[in-house]
Amino acid sequence: MANAEHLKLLQEGVPAWNLWRQEHEDIRPDLHDAVLAALDLRGANLAGADLGGANLAKANLVSANLAESDLRGADLRGTDLSRANLSGVNFSKSTIDIFTIYRDVQGCDIGVNGLYSPLTDSAALLRIDPPGNSMQGANADAVIESLRHARKLHTFSLLLAGIAMLFIVIKPKTITLPYLAGSFKFDDISYSFLAMILSTVLLSQVSSFIDSALQGAHYLNDRRSAMLVGHFPWLLSKYESEEKNRRQSKIMRFFLVFHPLVYLYFFTKWDVLFSGSWEGLMQHYQEMPVVFGEYLMPVFYVILVKLCIHIFRLSEGFQKPILFDTQTERGRHSEMERLAVAVEKQASRTAELVELMRKREE
Repeated sequence: MANAEHLKLLQEGVPAWNLWRQEHEDIRPDLHDAVLAALDLRGANLAGADLGGANLAKANLVSANLAESDLRGADLRGTDLSRANLSGVNFSKSTIDIFTIYRDVQGCDIGVNGLYSPLTDSAALLRIDPPGNSMQGANADAVIESLRHARKLHTFSLLLAGIAMLFIVIKPKTITLPYLAGSFKFDDISYSFLAMILSTVLLSQVSSFIDSALQGAHYLNDRRSAMLVGHFPWLLSKYESEEKNRRQSKIMRFFLVFHPLVYLYFFTKWDVLFSGSWEGLMQHYQEMPVVFGEYLMPVFYVILVKLCIHIFRLSEGFQKPILFDTQTERGRHSEMERLAVAVEKQASRTAELVELMRKREE
């Protein structure tokens, strides 16, 4: 339990608390299991404090000094930790949620699924207590499955854009594409319009799958899950730890995501555009089939660009590590070892019983 005097001082307000901390630098505040939910603790000096098991849900800890404090098992759901000093904090088994704010924190690494303190090798990970209608949870296999679907659909969209590039480079008059009952011939405008519609449908599904994968990754909390998702072979979800590789990855992801921009080439009269003749440009669109130039093409293109922007932002969400808490992992290993020993003993006893029954039958 928390020291009653320390708890009372903190509840009197941050100015009084910080003054007391200045005058008693040798005292380590004992706020173990304290109920501090929804308190305004902005700028509070909680350095080195024992806050293990404390309820800090929805507390305001903006710019607070929590350096080297013990937050093991603390409830940080909905807590605002913006600009807080978290250097050397022990986060092991603490709980955060999607409403916990940790912008611009000091001394911690921010991951897809929480915060990591390198000095104590501990992590505050997103936890979820699912309501009856929840479909979220820690399931690495579900995340991988979503990424696999997203990658497959995105590859097909890239293939469509690649065929469009053939029109630009080779400049054929028509191109023949096979289908189940035969084949179709397309000119560049017809193909580009069809490919743009198909890309819109495909990328809307890509967006849905990659968003589902990112949401699922928020709740991963063990080493196996981190390794599975982190090594999935797709650039849009691959995390790069080195700065040089991050820059290269961002450039490549940009080109991979915004590949539908190639279709704009076929709907723009470039020589007229560069000459600045807007009348000529408008005439070019008026000469196109009505549904292409005046209605469907602009609508689909705007939708397509918005989808690309959304997918790129989602891919940026994967540019953080997936964290796990080392102490929790050790506990899991210990439990598995104890379970293995128990199973081994049970198997040995079962074998002895079988042998005894066999001897009786003889």
